[in-house]
Amino acid sequence: MDRSHPLGGRRRIREIGALIVTALAITLVPQLGQAAPPAAVEAPQEGCTLAPPANRLDESPIRCVSAAVSLDRVPAVGESATVTVALDSEVDIDRAGLDIRLPRGLRITSEGFSAPQARGLDTVATRTLSLDKSGRTVTFSVTADTAGPAQIQADLTDLSAPDEVRSAHATEEITVGASAATSKADVAGTKSPARRKDGSLVSPRTAAQTDRAGSAPDEICATGALTYATYDGAWHPGRRVAVSVVGRTTADAEPTTLTTGLTGATDGGYSLCFKHSGSPLAAMWVQFATRTSWWEVTDMTGTNPYVVEVAPLTNVPVGTTQSFGTTSPSALHMPAFDAFDVINNVYEMRGSGNQCWTSEETSNCSRLKNRWAPGNTNGGYYSTDPAVRSVFLTDAMPDARHPIAHEAGHNLQHLLYNWYWPRFDCPSPHSLHRVTGPMCAWTEGFANAITGYAMGDGRYYYNVTDWMDLMQTGFQDGTLPPARTNPDNGDDVEGRVAGAMIALWRGTDGGPRRTLDNMDRYASDTFDEWFNVDRPRSGLAVDRKARDVLYRHTIDYRDIKRRESVVNGGLEDQGAGWTWTGGVVGTYGFYPARSGRYYAWMGGNGVPNEDTLSQTVKIPAKGTSLLDFYLRISSAEPRSAKPDSLQLQVVAGAQTTTVYTWYNTDAVPSYAQRVIDLSRFAGQTVTLRFVSTEDQGEQTDFLLDDISLKTS
Repeated sequence: MDRSHPLGGRRRIREIGALIVTALAITLVPQLGQAAPPAAVEAPQEGCTLAPPANRLDESPIRCVSAAVSLDRVPAVGESATVTVALDSEVDIDRAGLDIRLPRGLRITSEGFSAPQARGLDTVATRTLSLDKSGRTVTFSVTADTAGPAQIQADLTDLSAPDEVRSAHATEEITVGASAATSKADVAGTKSPARRKDGSLVSPRTAAQTDRAGSAPDEICATGALTYATYDGAWHPGRRVAVSVVGRTTADAEPTTLTTGLTGATDGGYSLCFKHSGSPLAAMWVQFATRTSWWEVTDMTGTNPYVVEVAPLTNVPVGTTQSFGTTSPSALHMPAFDAFDVINNVYEMRGSGNQCWTSEETSNCSRLKNRWAPGNTNGGYYSTDPAVRSVFLTDAMPDARHPIAHEAGHNLQHLLYNWYWPRFDCPSPHSLHRVTGPMCAWTEGFANAITGYAMGDGRYYYNVTDWMDLMQTGFQDGTLPPARTNPDNGDDVEGRVAGAMIALWRGTDGGPRRTLDNMDRYASDTFDEWFNVDRPRSGLAVDRKARDVLYRHTIDYRDIKRRESVVNGGLEDQGAGWTWTGGVVGTYGFYPARSGRYYAWMGGNGVPNEDTLSQTVKIPAKGTSLLDFYLRISSAEPRSAKPDSLQLQVVAGAQTTTVYTWYNTDAVPSYAQRVIDLSRFAGQTVTLRFVSTEDQGEQTDFLLDDISLKTS
């Protein structure tokens, strides 16, 4: 079959591809202000199909494990109920950890779990179990001791391989009533009464009647602090949270806001005073809210912030300072305050020089918006839709904390770019350690850089146990499969972009503020454009030292003398210098070349077939020799198998070494740069050979262009 002809063996994919493009255009969901981006290209998920994200914009992977929590009844105070956790799995897990998290006042009363350990205002009991593809059901009894809203959480983790795809999270929300009539199978509202660290409610009490330091004779002051607990039970100050002092002049008067402010930027404390004269206030209390002029965390409607109300003091005399002590939100709403506090770290990175996020805004600041609710599953993304422009968070995302900073980074970049967003080319979902596309690596890499720097650890946590080190350096080991500890190379990999940016901020730029100011002035579509075009405009270093920082993260923008070993790497001379089979080299109408007109199209038949493309080269004896080329993979094969492949082989004499293998599951929507170190073959004359293999089934296209082997 002459596949160099545009209507040869690839006619089938052209027909199918035309249908796919039409379908994507029909199902496109606009996200941008000016124009809608292409629909997300779905990436393979290593066979996992069990628990896809609730929304197509969610950046989370499809999971191999799912969980569901249910109760046989909603207990009233003093009553018990049976909880069922249904686990399903597409993988075998020998040692799985199942954590059951309950608020204080709801306790496990059956055996099989560890003794509950206090974590914040919750308790956590655990058990270890095995899980296979037949699934498993775990049941236990709970008894309600106190009335109020409650969340029952179940988290399953593979203890031997704590990967996000091998974990599950599920919840059930109930309201325990004093009687069966007042118990219900949901929770409502965003307001909760304040609690102490021991979980007890703050009770109303009579105000202190003596004068205290800090208040004038004609004023009343309120002092105290807000605290909250993270998933691990550690307590933190609630920083920059909106705080209001509210009161009644008489017992039957309407509540009036007496003064407002923010809790402290470091200690979560507050000291607010207001003028008052005459009779004592009948009542005075404090409210905290997760909405300020700079960012907010609301319910899923985007309307209501989370509010904590401290019980009132009564009969408050003039000229006194009243202490409300240290208080916290309820366990149910604690994650909203945790998410709010994480964004403090991002706010402290801003380069505006004022209180707003950008230098153009000095008042009426744009607000970063976040939506979260107990039990919510529709989250894990930022919507650029001009009618929304909000981050959507799942129930569990505040537990890991890093996803909050990541999504805030998306919102911040959109704001810095004055609501412009680069052309969308991200697979959905996508991976930190794999090649995606130039825009995807830039926008996701920036959000990950914000995360790793703001959280201070150079990491990205997918959940509380699963994370990737963004700061790892060195080129990928081509003899090992790609992994989070062996990521792909170059500026089309978001993890590499993130690590390079953090390294610049830590070692060259004196922090991220000048970068954010630069992005406020110039909008870049790719990391390449930002570093080489826009970064110099603000006087940020692009010298040898800065480029060496990037090179350690496998992004090679060095201007050094290199010796080229490949002839006609762009294939523009109609394949001169190359040997191939099956009409591989040509110019075709369906796919464009990465540059010029000619490229190599391997595969694309959907029948048993092997294509080859090879060239014999001399690798210099000294220096670092890097094979650099651009590869695009498109496949109609199902995600659950790897029947089609492209191998890079190096033939040295009688020895053939397979350096790297790509599969149909490695599909990427555009040409992605690949850089592979071939220095181990230094001093040898070898044959570089690409070999594509297809089976009987759907077609996979492997497109190659701009192949280079340079030694420096």
